[in-house]
Amino acid sequence: MAERKNGRGPDSEEMINRWFEEKYLPNNVLAIGEPYHSEEVFCYLVKGEKADMLIDTGMGIGSIASFVCEHRNPFGQLIIVNTHWHFDHIGGNEDFERHAIFVPNGGNEAALIRKGWTHKQLQKYYFEEGFGPGKIPEAFDPSTFEIPPVDNVLPRIDDTWSIDLGGRVVRAIETPGHTPGGVTFFDETNGLLFPADMLYEGPLYAFEKESSPDDYFESLKKIKELYGDKIKTIHPGHNYPENTLEPDLLDEAIALFEKARNGNLPDCAAEFPHTSEYQQSGISKRTGKSRRLKLIVSNKYVCSNKSSK
Repeated sequence: MAERKNGRGPDSEEMINRWFEEKYLPNNVLAIGEPYHSEEVFCYLVKGEKADMLIDTGMGIGSIASFVCEHRNPFGQLIIVNTHWHFDHIGGNEDFERHAIFVPNGGNEAALIRKGWTHKQLQKYYFEEGFGPGKIPEAFDPSTFEIPPVDNVLPRIDDTWSIDLGGRVVRAIETPGHTPGGVTFFDETNGLLFPADMLYEGPLYAFEKESSPDDYFESLKKIKELYGDKIKTIHPGHNYPENTLEPDLLDEAIALFEKARNGNLPDCAAEFPHTSEYQQSGISKRTGKSRRLKLIVSNKYVCSNKSSK
């Protein structure tokens, strides 16, 4: 393997196999996890009869292109998409320099994806501190790592975008809110929703400068309106090795945003300064285990909605 320009050393087969975690899901979907960093990001290889689609490219710490090569159909086309511009979802873009990478057409996502991330920008998100003890890969230096610019991105993904992979059709949904131009993917053949950072168990971040709680809320309602009765499972971009959440989670997230929009008092102490947190606890119908959803919005947003009542 060649050495990359971003400070990552050569990738050995052992390093790649140790860094990534694979989990085969029903309906011919491979979840690709990176469990040794606190982001716990997941990408998905959605397999069709004539093409495979890779949703996001992860953190860029190990070569996801090499990992995917071992699992995809070598005779079919590989379609690569980014859901939004955050570093943990575009880090492996450089590994696919011979491919077009389809990215959101809305907001400023395409321009930001092209730029990559400097090491200084990554440190604002505590990148170096995110590795588990003894989990930094050999030949990898987190103190110099960056995500270099790429020029092979095509801003094509909007509400009109869809792809027939052969035996399954995947459609895009424009879902701004977490970022200005983020997108969600829906496998309408099998009822699978891939919302990346828009929806998962745990904290939904809607308070950072690139986030819009109003847009976030409208995007969740849009998913509900378009596909609410068709979603069978939700496959999120973070945190959970089972990678299979129930469609009820969408209703719970909408309910939390309604609390914030109504100016309700927060449910718990704030994790971040100048924010309000709302929580929804429940029991998974699928596993019988407890689960928790949390929404974090700015105090300003809550107060402005309260004052408008």
